[in-house]
Amino acid sequence: MESATSAPRLHRNIWYMGAKARVIPGFLARVMDAELDPGRTAVDLMCGSGVVSAYLADKYRVYANDVQLYSSVIARSLVEHDPSTVAAFLASLNPRDDLGREYRRNFRRLERHYDLALSEESRLLDAYGALGRGAWTGARGAAWAGEYREFLQNTAGVYPGGDGPAGRSRNVYREAACLLTESSIRGRRQDPSRRPAFLVTTYYSNIYFGLRQAVQIDSLRAAIDALDPGPFSEEKRVHYLSALLHAASVTTSGTSHFAQPRDLRKDSELRALAKRRSLDVLEVLEEYSREIAETVGNSSYQKGNKVFQVDYGDLIQRDGSFKFPAGVDLVYLDPPYTADNYSRFYHVLEVIARYDYPELDRDPTGAILKGRYPAIDERFRSNFCRRGRVEDEFRRVIQASARSGAKLVISYAYPTGLLLKTYAQSAQQGEPLERFQNLCREAYQNVRLLRRPMMHSGQGDSNLRVEELLVVCKEPR
Repeated sequence: MESATSAPRLHRNIWYMGAKARVIPGFLARVMDAELDPGRTAVDLMCGSGVVSAYLADKYRVYANDVQLYSSVIARSLVEHDPSTVAAFLASLNPRDDLGREYRRNFRRLERHYDLALSEESRLLDAYGALGRGAWTGARGAAWAGEYREFLQNTAGVYPGGDGPAGRSRNVYREAACLLTESSIRGRRQDPSRRPAFLVTTYYSNIYFGLRQAVQIDSLRAAIDALDPGPFSEEKRVHYLSALLHAASVTTSGTSHFAQPRDLRKDSELRALAKRRSLDVLEVLEEYSREIAETVGNSSYQKGNKVFQVDYGDLIQRDGSFKFPAGVDLVYLDPPYTADNYSRFYHVLEVIARYDYPELDRDPTGAILKGRYPAIDERFRSNFCRRGRVEDEFRRVIQASARSGAKLVISYAYPTGLLLKTYAQSAQQGEPLERFQNLCREAYQNVRLLRRPMMHSGQGDSNLRVEELLVVCKEPR
């Protein structure tokens, strides 16, 4: 009988495909307890939402890594703590005091440019809140939906994709015209520290966030960069940026990611947008700040935890082993499962973390794509998402772990994992799960497979029955 292992209550993680919060109790935790003594060193090679790194940090020294900046920031906020100073750091946190002055300054400066549009948005969101549920499908609901749709279709400037059709809200952005030009964006791209900060407002308002929410995110991001120097200033910067990324993840008016904004044709979609856009980003940041601090405060840290932000291949030495500050006892690998690159699904979080006003991808006519993605050359693409390369990518990690003398635990999905689908569709003989284990046996003598039924939700799939796999590899050859 599997039982949950005692551990600190983990905070709510960002909305993230494949986040491991559900598989830690009684499954991943049980494997880690069996394979790794407390105080030993574990690597979370692709830490994603950071939930596994946070769990591991309560018992082990942790080296976490992710090529995406937003993931590495989240992991740093959860694991890079000195046990001798962590209590004093947590006691020093106060979002309103630490961020309030610069937040208000940036917000006021943007508010002057967006006053008319903010007032119109507020009117429409208040009207949505006043609608009774029974009125949604009646004449009042239809009239509200028509007004809100028109407001959203009139975008904020030429840079985000052009003006919408003429109508009531056509001119509510006129005071922001001086910001919404190619030259203005280019100036911020050359010097992102210029104020007011308006990246999210310009790129993503009325797309992935409401206008007020976008102004809040920009103002909070500016305040994080302007934190006063002093004790724990870098730790605070990481903590508050992590809390902001969590807040952006759950206040987006997309679905649970940023691959595409919601469609505006259905009134039900407009109501979903309005409900999410009524959330206050500052309040949500404060909630996540408290939750992250609670997880940190309840964790027993080892000295020497470290987070890296590189392609995992950059951590492999010439002899084929991993290079970390000290020897590694266990490597945990949770790679992408599908052909969908995560950089497309979470590009907005990466842009908020980097805050560099990137060039946006355009279609052959020169129009900015609906998803507002950074140019393709700026987005990371994993070989774990490429059918022709996924097997060799697994082999590379397996071999590097074995040459480091470390155990290896792999999380994967069956039958939806790209490697297993590739095996199933190939002409080569062999059952996919057995071939997967044989791949591991090239470098390890002892390989066993654990399985747990799960329900996944993915692109176009709801409540898809899959199995969560843990492949446990021991005794390097």
